[in-house]
Amino acid sequence: MHHKRVTIGVLVFSVLVGLFLSPVHAAEEPFPLYPVIDPNVTFWTNIYARYSTNQAVVHDSVHLDIVYEVIDLKPAGHPGARKINRQRMKRASQRIESALKRLSADPLTEDADCRRVAALFGPGADARTFGHARHRVRCQIGQRDRFQAGLVRSGAYIDRMRAILKSNGVPEDLAYLPHVESSFNTNAYSKFGAAGMWQFTRSTGKRFMTVDYVLDERRDPIAAAQAAAQLLKENHDRLGSWPLAITAYNHGAAGMERAKAAHGDYPHIFTSYNGRTFKFASRNFYSEFLAARRVASDYQRYFGPLALHAPIRSRTVNLGGYAALTDLCGHFKVSPQVVRAMNPALRPPVFSGQKYIPKGYALNLPPHVESEGVSMADIPSDVFKSAQKLSRFYTVQRGDTAGKIARMHRVKLDDLILANNMDRRATVYARQTLRIPQAGDSVPTGKITPPPIPRDSVAVAAVDRTDPSSAIPENIPLESPVARYRRPGPSPADLIAMADVEPEGVPEDSIGRDVGLETGIVTADVGFDRIIQVKQQPVGIITVEVEETLGHYAEWAGVRASRIRRLNHLPFGRSLQLNQQIKIPLDDVAAEDFKARRYEFHKRLQEDFFAAYKVGELQRYRVQPGDSYWTLCREKFDLPLWLLRHYNADVNLAALKIHQPLTIPALESVPENSLDAVDGGAMPDA
Repeated sequence: MHHKRVTIGVLVFSVLVGLFLSPVHAAEEPFPLYPVIDPNVTFWTNIYARYSTNQAVVHDSVHLDIVYEVIDLKPAGHPGARKINRQRMKRASQRIESALKRLSADPLTEDADCRRVAALFGPGADARTFGHARHRVRCQIGQRDRFQAGLVRSGAYIDRMRAILKSNGVPEDLAYLPHVESSFNTNAYSKFGAAGMWQFTRSTGKRFMTVDYVLDERRDPIAAAQAAAQLLKENHDRLGSWPLAITAYNHGAAGMERAKAAHGDYPHIFTSYNGRTFKFASRNFYSEFLAARRVASDYQRYFGPLALHAPIRSRTVNLGGYAALTDLCGHFKVSPQVVRAMNPALRPPVFSGQKYIPKGYALNLPPHVESEGVSMADIPSDVFKSAQKLSRFYTVQRGDTAGKIARMHRVKLDDLILANNMDRRATVYARQTLRIPQAGDSVPTGKITPPPIPRDSVAVAAVDRTDPSSAIPENIPLESPVARYRRPGPSPADLIAMADVEPEGVPEDSIGRDVGLETGIVTADVGFDRIIQVKQQPVGIITVEVEETLGHYAEWAGVRASRIRRLNHLPFGRSLQLNQQIKIPLDDVAAEDFKARRYEFHKRLQEDFFAAYKVGELQRYRVQPGDSYWTLCREKFDLPLWLLRHYNADVNLAALKIHQPLTIPALESVPENSLDAVDGGAMPDA
């Protein structure tokens, strides 16, 4: 009897151990659907699979199960659609806000519109409930057609992405994250500089990939997937759960560590965390992922049968040196268009001839190349160069003309004009940095729109008509900056144009429509104020420009950031201030190389931006209490800092005064390439 009890006990223990260690138990759901976020996941599921981009959902920004109404929008291709849709969404929001205001004054009002709104809150709602809700009215544009287009595109990459994630020890279903970030749009670019399908910012991207003027691996879906796998694993190791790790992808791991320390697990963070930058986007990011996973993993239920793109097949060759695109295209007998489509990480300067394809780059080529008798390994030695092409540039001084600058650098005036997208008058601006064209640069043809003259900004000079050498031939072919810097990608018919929501802080008045800021204008002065000797070592003194950090200076100078801190007596943790003077050690880098890297940084920001956005109306705004150039750009108007600087060149943005007038450019997306995050999901938090 005793033996029988022992045997039974051992059996029960074995069964329990087996259950604990069994794949079913071990494979615990990594992405739990907590009851507290169930309404949010349902909301985003409807956004992705029910409502199209021709509809906007007016809803409560906290209680997403409260949907006031769904309004119709004009299709993106309709003339004036963007402006019409913004007005429709604004009127719809104001109508709901008005009803809530009346309910907060009299919860029992018999007004039909008020009674309809009140019914959405249930019987327990009172005046205070309606008063709070009045400030939470939000519009969200539907995404069904955009999500479907992303599903079709995902077929080319999803299998490789799942394999990469699995090989890094993270759940394969994280491959659905690009549906939230970009709808699998390789060319996606946010107003704040996040790029590619996985929407890496420059600072985070550089931790895992190459991000510079020649190569931006954030644009390569496979390289970025590898980086995303590493970042997500790092987040999970640091935070201990996938809901927190995924939220950290949007909000940052440090921010989620603070939230976890204050509130513990994800449900309590979701309901209680009130961090300064933990806004709508971060709070909803995990819910959006769950909704995207639900729809994408069972897409036939929501969309019916779809013909997904076939996986991309290619061959790669690792380049043993720097090489011109034209030389490699000639050797492998492929067109530049094919190379560009298969190598999205290569930036426009490679295709215009300004730069070589970098040494060590793994060049993707069509799979048929080798089968047609062209050896991947047998590249002639004279194709390779020993060093990268240097950037040549010049910062405009007062008294300069385009003709004078062309003569100074021994280049043709028309080449200088085309290289910098100048207007027909060849207007140049003080502190504008011009690219000096070199032999071998290609200049595509096309039509150009004149660049704007920012309010309160002084044009140094147009063409000197008294100087024959500065005359511009009437037949110079000019090009559109959007066409020039547009990256290859799906056809426009495959992409959905997005409309924006009204920014917080309505501008005082409109001061007219801009004719289109050109990518040639780099207003940052990249030169040194002066170069001095410190302990018998050369030190350059520069003035801090917008977007620049201590990390940038360290990278460009080839030194550690701590060395620059010590040289400038900067305490650790203190950030740089706009217009602050900083000393840069030049013993490890030539002054010209530092300036070139600095120039390329600002030039890349502008080239990438204008491939995705254009400037529309210029608006007048007066500075309000609490405004800074940072909050104006990141919280009120969704602008890059350098663009605000360009349109307010004579304003000290570091010392704004109450009621001081500013010019605010309204941005419009170039549908083929941009990612309007308001429409693609929740607005990213600052």
